[in-house]
Amino acid sequence: MLFSYIRTAFRSLVKNKTFSVLNILGLALGMACCMIIFQYVTYEKSYDKFHPDYQDIYRVQYNYYQNGNTIFECAAAVPAVGRDMKDNFPEVLEFTRAFPISGLISQGDVSYREEKLQIADPSWLTLFDWGMVEGNPETALEGPNKAVISKRAATKYFGNENPMGKTIRWNSSWINEDFIITGIIENVPSNSHIKFDILLSYQTLVDATDNEAEVAWGWYDFNTYVKLAKGTDPIAFNKKYDEHLHKIRGNVFAERNNRQEFPLQAMTDIHLKSKLLQESEPEENGDAQSVYFLGILAVFILIIAWVNYINLASSQSMERAKEVGVRKVMGAMKGQLVWQFIIESIIVNLVAAFISVGLVSLSLPYFNQLTNAPLSLALIFNSGTWLLVIGVFLAGAFLSSLYPAFVLSSFRPIVTLKGKMTTSHKGIFLRKSLVTFQFLASVFLISGTFIVYKQLQYLKQRDLGFEMAETLVLQGPGYVAVDSLYRGTMLNFKNQVLHHPNVEAFTTSSNVPGDEIFWTNGAKRAEAPNTDFKTIYNVEVDYDYFPSFEIDVIAGRNFDRSHATDVENVMLNEAATRFLGFENAEDAVGKRITHSGRDKLVVGVVDNYNQMSLKNDVAPILYWLNAASREFIAIKFDGIQGKQLLGELESDWDAFFPGNPVDYFYLDTFFNRQYEKDNQFGTVFSVFSVLAIVVSCLGLFGLSAFSTIQRTKEIGIRKVLGASISSILMLLSREYLILILVAIALGVPLTFFVMNGWLESFAYRTSIGWVVFGLSAIIVIVVALVTVSYQTLKSARRNPSNTLRYE
Repeated sequence: MLFSYIRTAFRSLVKNKTFSVLNILGLALGMACCMIIFQYVTYEKSYDKFHPDYQDIYRVQYNYYQNGNTIFECAAAVPAVGRDMKDNFPEVLEFTRAFPISGLISQGDVSYREEKLQIADPSWLTLFDWGMVEGNPETALEGPNKAVISKRAATKYFGNENPMGKTIRWNSSWINEDFIITGIIENVPSNSHIKFDILLSYQTLVDATDNEAEVAWGWYDFNTYVKLAKGTDPIAFNKKYDEHLHKIRGNVFAERNNRQEFPLQAMTDIHLKSKLLQESEPEENGDAQSVYFLGILAVFILIIAWVNYINLASSQSMERAKEVGVRKVMGAMKGQLVWQFIIESIIVNLVAAFISVGLVSLSLPYFNQLTNAPLSLALIFNSGTWLLVIGVFLAGAFLSSLYPAFVLSSFRPIVTLKGKMTTSHKGIFLRKSLVTFQFLASVFLISGTFIVYKQLQYLKQRDLGFEMAETLVLQGPGYVAVDSLYRGTMLNFKNQVLHHPNVEAFTTSSNVPGDEIFWTNGAKRAEAPNTDFKTIYNVEVDYDYFPSFEIDVIAGRNFDRSHATDVENVMLNEAATRFLGFENAEDAVGKRITHSGRDKLVVGVVDNYNQMSLKNDVAPILYWLNAASREFIAIKFDGIQGKQLLGELESDWDAFFPGNPVDYFYLDTFFNRQYEKDNQFGTVFSVFSVLAIVVSCLGLFGLSAFSTIQRTKEIGIRKVLGASISSILMLLSREYLILILVAIALGVPLTFFVMNGWLESFAYRTSIGWVVFGLSAIIVIVVALVTVSYQTLKSARRNPSNTLRYE
């Protein structure tokens, strides 16, 4: 019986080639889109789940409050908190800390500036599972001057040699020592929120971080993790620890009018849900909202494909009515007919599924380029994933076949064989509802794409308050100590570079725009009581910083070489003047503030330029003067390519800072990296929105073709009676136009509600505007009418004598 069902199903598919191809192609596209998005969503949600007991591992977050106001929420905590939790709460089974840092690593003649160094506790290798290849994870980081490196770093520094027992040298501004390699680990997986290639033993810092209270509870650079006993409620633990913290540090809080808080953050929430200080995060996180949007889009596309199947299958009911009548006369039962049509649906879906796997394999490399995600078919063929995919598709195939199956199997033989079948009102209503849903989805997707694009353009084009074009930024020398010799060396290098004919400006600073400020101090108006101290961000700049970046001084003056006392003075941005209680920028100039234990004169105020992306409000910033800051060197150029300029400056760099590799970036690229995830989301959303609309059009094309076939004789009669092609075209398109207008009326408020929620994640955002919806409506109407009109126009041009012929 099953074989008979399958054979009959194939016969029906071959007989109706056009509709079979449209159905299979639409389903294959829908399934392929769904599988690719599903892989991406699965990958984004898989972060950090490769560690054993990952459900019980939490990161210790650091929230700092002053005068009852939140100053910052930070991913890096203070060094004392992890041990304090472990020593005082039995729920904490283990803790570990790591201090991320960069520096020059050398081995013989091989030297690289490493950005992924971690100074880590010994327990870093036991609380987490990094895949130890050689060495003992229990002891590899015990004691001073030990190092554990990844397989990638082993190849980088030692080639094919076994690095175990050999040494690497860490050169920095505060330490120059050799570290013996005591372990090798696998390369850190791409779906880890912590990325590193080299671990250095924590013993180097232990005296300062564990024995000096001001450092232990004040230096917040340490990524700290704890493992809780199974069944521990983290929220209840947070409350208990907060009470404990007030017992041991309450006096300090009262004296300084501040408060510390160390809530636990589930490790599996970090990648998608953590929105803490960017610089404190080990890497740029993903965005849960974008991932959920894409997941909804995947479901939309698959539903659209199944809606196409239901529409096309049910619209063919008139054609297959006589087939059902004959089968019933020959003794077929309703249940048998139902299973016949269900099996036919499953075959169509399975063929589409096999085609979709091929489409996925072809398109994955391009998708990976869009998202920078290392996706492969291996994820699909993972046993658990594969079973889930099969289950979803079979369930969809079964459910989408139920309505057509029950409609077709319910026809009465005496009616169908007499040729008196008519389409039921319920069937027409269902098809119209499903078509309206497709149009609604199209309105949402097109409008959403326009809004995403408009916001991204707004971010790129809005005046940021500084000039970042044609700016080459060099990272400061890696291990030259900051002393009088360094200052002279840097100033001599600056003079040398400024003699280059294409160099317009040269400035040094502790931060450049786009680099999150992590350096804070307390500040207040000099006459205010000590309880008024507020935490403010600090940036170290030279005399040329503001002119180089074309940042406007709106009150007072810039730091000036003719004023020797400026080394003791400060400047503020406009946000800082309000933050410290001044009425306006002019009011702040000439006033004194207390900062770092001393009174300092405010000599100038600069405009509120955007130090970070437009997702963030402008933070209050205080500027110190340092004529030779070491972190960043920004060089403004003109009339030359950046690569060419860099090549011409390398010899000067090597002469002044020998042994330091040149590490550089272009400021515009560096700043706009903050929008990388948004750009990826916009591109992916746009691509799959277009594909979803294509799938909708395939179904609409088939439905309009079938509808036109059913009305062929009507068209012939109307032409005989004098109707023009345009009037026939309008008549047959009118019902679709009504459905489109209904879809637009429903889709516009839905899109506004959803996309307005997405825009709220930006501190600066564009307005949605009715132009977006008007343009979207026009596109939907044009695309739909073009799709429908092709078949209608083809039929309307036929000779009535052919369409009205009975035989």
